Amino acid sequence: MRDLTGRGTAAMPFPPKGIAFEIADLVLVQSWAACTATRVAIRLDHGAEDEEYEEVIELHTASSSASRLIMWRNPTGVFVQPLLGRKQCFACVADALDSLHPKQRAELSDILAPAWPVH
Repeated sequence: MRDLTGRGTAAMPFPPKGIAFEIADLVLVQSWAACTATRVAIRLDHGAEDEEYEEVIELHTASSSASRLIMWRNPTGVFVQPLLGRKQCFACVADALDSLHPKQRAELSDILAPAWPVH
């Protein structure tokens, strides 16, 4: 985070939450996004209310510009926060991405109705 106090702007009164991702993690996220038709945006010095994050990864669906979820890390883990819902903590980026796989819909193609309902 840059120190803006020398330019007449006060620095944030709280330390940044989270730390930057490793390059290998960013490459992993980029590869995952390419396979799942997801767009990735990296936000540096991302601020939200009274919190500031050194680096945040935003994941967007291909059809929407709205953020689907954000991901950040700190020394204890990787956090994923959906647009609506609770944040979750994971041990590493790979575990966080693994949790984001879309649920597979059950195929019901092998079910045969014994008879159609009569109305």
